[in-house]
Amino acid sequence: MLDKKTVFILGAGASCPYGYPSGAHLREYICLSTKRPKEDELKQALDSEEELHEFKKKFEDSSTKSIDLFMARNPKLAPVGKCIIAFEMFIAESRSLFRERVEHVQEIIREKEYRGGFERYLMKKDFQGSDWYSYLFDRLTTGITKTENLPDFSEGEIVFITFNYDRSLEYFLYKSFRNSFLDAEESQIIHHLKSLRILHVYGQIAPLKWQDPKEGVDYKPSISAPLLKSASLNIRTIYEEQKNPELKEAKELISRADQIFFLGFGYAPENMAVLDLPGVIPPGNCRVYGTAFGSNERELERVRSSIKDGLKADELGFRNEKRVVIESKDCLELLRNYL
Repeated sequence: MLDKKTVFILGAGASCPYGYPSGAHLREYICLSTKRPKEDELKQALDSEEELHEFKKKFEDSSTKSIDLFMARNPKLAPVGKCIIAFEMFIAESRSLFRERVEHVQEIIREKEYRGGFERYLMKKDFQGSDWYSYLFDRLTTGITKTENLPDFSEGEIVFITFNYDRSLEYFLYKSFRNSFLDAEESQIIHHLKSLRILHVYGQIAPLKWQDPKEGVDYKPSISAPLLKSASLNIRTIYEEQKNPELKEAKELISRADQIFFLGFGYAPENMAVLDLPGVIPPGNCRVYGTAFGSNERELERVRSSIKDGLKADELGFRNEKRVVIESKDCLELLRNYL
């Protein structure tokens, strides 16, 4: 277990190593792709096929980088956009991979020549980044050999606040704990995992079976129109987040952190504002680390400055700006260096 109160704030890039799209990549899938697997189910979930084509065209012509921001600016189109997001998340889930298979599929993608139009071109951007889930699991379970010593997360020492709709982290942790401690009762594993706070700022497409036996949906389910309709109702846009009862808790947990890790996060002002960042970061010795993969030095400094300038001063009036570290690294490399 970690010895400091640690908050992980996750953006779309945190799920990219496992086959999920970044915000920019999601836009490409929506705007550039033509015939997708299971797209007929998406059309059935909407009132008409024309709705899908209209949304895609308007989103493409808007030049808006984020579908979330596009829906917030155009609330009348939000129901269609939410169905599209649910569809893309389940498609990504269906092809997602974990652990050693992540690196293996990346090698195949690098070696294989993709031909055949936009669909195969877009696939070249899947599975970007290194497997940080496995590294984190190893840190959480180091030295644990007995089921009675399973980590207790109930004190909020470790918290995940995610802007993502997907369920990859929850699925990974459940499978990893369940298969690492085979002598433990499943109810015991679930009890420990349910004590771990994973807060979805904008909602989650669906709970997993272990999270909710009645309403839960298996990982990699068969995609259907009813499933997409149901999942779309669980998605909130940027300016609907105030309906999220977990938002107040998320801010409170950040305010008590000893260290904060922004992983795969884009630092969009509207997303920072949702959590009152950086103002809610506690003064004193709380350290802030963040990825900004692919950014140049000027872009990195812009992010650093935006966080430093918003930090609360301590009782002596100092902000201790050196405690903010933003680097052009992927999630795994940042965690290996600072966690």
